[in-house]
Amino acid sequence: MFAKKAKTVEKVFGECYNRINDQIDMGEIMKREDIRIRDPYIVAADGIYYMYSSTGSKDGTTVVVYKSEDLDSWSEPVDVYKLDTSTWKSKELWAPEVHYYMGRYYMFLSILGKNGLRGTEISVSDTPDGIFLPITDHPATPEDKSCIDGTLFVDGDTPYIVYSRDWPDNYVAERDVYVGQICATQLTRDLKERVGDPFVLFESSEVPYSAAAPAHTKYRGEWLYRYGSDAPFINRLRDGRIFLTWSPIPNNNYVVLGAVSENIRGPWTHIDVPLFDENGGHAMFFNGFDGQRKMCMHQPERYPLERAVIFDVIETSDGLRIKNSI
Repeated sequence: MFAKKAKTVEKVFGECYNRINDQIDMGEIMKREDIRIRDPYIVAADGIYYMYSSTGSKDGTTVVVYKSEDLDSWSEPVDVYKLDTSTWKSKELWAPEVHYYMGRYYMFLSILGKNGLRGTEISVSDTPDGIFLPITDHPATPEDKSCIDGTLFVDGDTPYIVYSRDWPDNYVAERDVYVGQICATQLTRDLKERVGDPFVLFESSEVPYSAAAPAHTKYRGEWLYRYGSDAPFINRLRDGRIFLTWSPIPNNNYVVLGAVSENIRGPWTHIDVPLFDENGGHAMFFNGFDGQRKMCMHQPERYPLERAVIFDVIETSDGLRIKNSI
């Protein structure tokens, strides 16, 4: 079990801790239902679950990680990333993802740039508990567009960043609506540069479930209609197809939708029935130590009640479906 007694803490560009006899300093143990968190992301490594969050930052400039053996009891948060505004970045961190790639851990993090547009930065660490440092001085997503929720997809030896192109710069005047897109860009193998032009996988307004009812949202004092396109995430199915989940907000109800394709460039077949439609979303998937694939997301989509919810999932001919909650 975890050692509950606090041990010596060292400062190395943030807060780190010592391991003693392969035990982890938990500090005060927290239950999952007591942790407010948006866009949770879980990595399973060496018998420990790591859950990343920008919501747990006290000053809005750090990403933290919680640790658990059972997905229920979690350690106090520890800083693993600190915002540095000396380059393109300004403020507002959200939706950290951590991917194990080529022997290291890479964090994909959405940040507001000094040009007023959002972008996804990639940082790296040798261990899942940080410290994560940027691999370049520019975002991995196009600098001239507002791009959020970047995720890593590797097709053979070819890495891609898949992301949402969303507001505030996606206004379509002739329709008087903001239209979100799921986009992708190929990256070099070291993830430092883009290769070729970005391409659109699909638009939120093209998908029947989302197109039927755009969100009605107040933004900077004005009401607007928005076809959202949050949180793309890709799973590889047993038959080789790719299954992409994402979260629009039809009728202001956050949901998780799925789409299937033979390859990243489409065409995409959209699943009629949501994976989840009870005002929760921003889903990600991981393999648990019990051998079961799991889906984690936040619910509800309402401040300050957001919590991490986790489900076992099963694979069907249409993709992935929820089996049960844990």
